[in-house]
Amino acid sequence: MQLLTMKRTQSPKGSKAFNLLVKPWLKLFGSMPFWMLYGIANVIHFILYKLLKYRVAVVRENLSRSFPTKSPSELKKIEKDFYKHLADLFVESIKGMCITESEMRSHMVNIDQHHYDELFEQNKSAIIVMSHCGNWEWICLMSQIVCQQRVQCIYKTLSNPGFDRWMFDIRSKFGANPIPMEQTLRVLDANKNVVTVNAFIGDQNPSSGKGAYWTEFLNQDTPFMMGPEKIAKKLDMPVYYLSSTKVKRGYYQARTIPLCLDPKSTPDGEITRLIAQQTEKEIMNQPHIWLWSHRRWKHKR
Repeated sequence: MQLLTMKRTQSPKGSKAFNLLVKPWLKLFGSMPFWMLYGIANVIHFILYKLLKYRVAVVRENLSRSFPTKSPSELKKIEKDFYKHLADLFVESIKGMCITESEMRSHMVNIDQHHYDELFEQNKSAIIVMSHCGNWEWICLMSQIVCQQRVQCIYKTLSNPGFDRWMFDIRSKFGANPIPMEQTLRVLDANKNVVTVNAFIGDQNPSSGKGAYWTEFLNQDTPFMMGPEKIAKKLDMPVYYLSSTKVKRGYYQARTIPLCLDPKSTPDGEITRLIAQQTEKEIMNQPHIWLWSHRRWKHKR
């Protein structure tokens, strides 16, 4: 059975300026050793947080609403640590362009690889849901290195075609099959007879509150997209949650937790509820590594 893979195409106009003016510098940047990149990350942190105050108001509002019982000093520490992590995430994403397989195995460790090995042996595909915690780009890279089955990462298309193509190339570097969000069901349905691992970011903000699953999440009424649940039910794929922890600067561990092994017999909304519950648990474990600059609560019920 031939696997349907995605190929990014774009007009020369959309990528010419990026390829000439930006991409060479990103490649040079990505080829730098880690110690040098993290020195640059320190500078980026100062610029984002102290000079530009990038989305500081959004971050503070998100934190105060999510943790109403924390003291101002506790919230301030999470805020400061978040911007340090954000700067690290920026340089690490660029490093993905030039990172080697051995470096990837060292910097992103998959603790529960046995789940994926068992799925492959049983000839079963699965839905993997994760959040904007830790380094989700490195998880995509790591997954295809260690998984025997084909990894398909669902992503949101970027508005700039040059950056979109660049990110696609990084995500597919070790053989993963990145899928634009709007083509998810078509590609997964076409590949239903192939053993795959299909990774979703479960804490994406829905385009609107309509059709979303609403639940209390971080002390706020929050909509969750039901795409992973609907696809799991339609294609009868078990659902797992992949959480991430930051061990130290540049080093992460990924853990995989079974959420629902029999999606077709599960009540509507239950899988999404479990995803929201596990996402909150992951955030509470290391609050500073979640994407607090994300406008997560734009919509009201």
